[in-house]
Amino acid sequence: MPMPLSNIVQIVLSSAVLGLILSTVFMYLAPIVGLMDDPKSAEHKLHHKPIPLVGGLSLILSLWIVSSYYEIAHLNPIRGIIISTSLIFIFGLWDDLKNLSPWIKLSGQIFAALLLVQFGVQVHLFDSPEFFFTPSEPWGNILNTGLTIFWIVSIVNAFNFIDSFDGLATGLASLSSLFFLIISLESGQSEMAVLCAIILGGTMAIYYLNSHPAKIFLGDSGSQMLGFILASIAILYQPHAVSQLSSWFVPIMIFSVPLFDICLVSFSRLRRKRKIHSASRDHTYHRLTERGLELERAVLLMHGVSLFISVIGFLCINLQAFWANAIFISFIAFAVYVFFLLDKNYE
Repeated sequence: MPMPLSNIVQIVLSSAVLGLILSTVFMYLAPIVGLMDDPKSAEHKLHHKPIPLVGGLSLILSLWIVSSYYEIAHLNPIRGIIISTSLIFIFGLWDDLKNLSPWIKLSGQIFAALLLVQFGVQVHLFDSPEFFFTPSEPWGNILNTGLTIFWIVSIVNAFNFIDSFDGLATGLASLSSLFFLIISLESGQSEMAVLCAIILGGTMAIYYLNSHPAKIFLGDSGSQMLGFILASIAILYQPHAVSQLSSWFVPIMIFSVPLFDICLVSFSRLRRKRKIHSASRDHTYHRLTERGLELERAVLLMHGVSLFISVIGFLCINLQAFWANAIFISFIAFAVYVFFLLDKNYE
């Protein structure tokens, strides 16, 4: 039975109000426990005074409370997503407090992804009758699990990387959750719609406080948990009565801006023989500002591009597989052109 739009609006508002209340409280508690981002801790930081790293804490508590109130927290696979997301949040919070090594962070991400698979949430590409290659067991399951881990870790780090200026990651997460909410409603996935509505409300609240000049930051706990839960939702989304050949790439288009940024930054740092995980002013919005855009306008442009590409991806769902994939390939070709344009002569 389709969920009334009024119920969705109520869930979004409930999550948003709760997120605002929790964030306001945590803003005053953060200095006491040392959950602050000190601008003097690294040269690449753009803020001028310590900012509370409480966005992730507000998001996870809103998720726990609102999902329990609307009675979806105990349902599979929602329960698996919430438990696994909580684990990635704990690793992120640990990183916010102790500044973990990249290898410990990666280990936590892989472990959380494996836990998610244990709850039955995984990619089913290599056992799909529509896919050109279907290996025999157990290789099909092994390949699906490996692809799931790669997908989760990629999106987690994409959101973690792009969370480098006020409102950028939270705005992109809000747009992503909005489109997955629309798709879930259209396909009758009521429980998924509730989860997306909770994330949408929470990210809207954090966006309000995280926009320039930011009063709070997501922290690693917030950016990683957002990437993780959105990547999990992307695995489970099922457009109604649509061929997988016309919809498999839609999550890639919804996450296009974070994925573009992490590919650009990683390639550029490797080319310049720098460590991929080393912080630097070489993200997409940095390069846009070097071409004359103000920081805030660069962020708005990236949000606008994400919105446009997500709309195109959503429209592709109802196209024939040939035309849908042709549009996706054209999008990839244009992204590659912009990629090398932004990286040309960059040092």
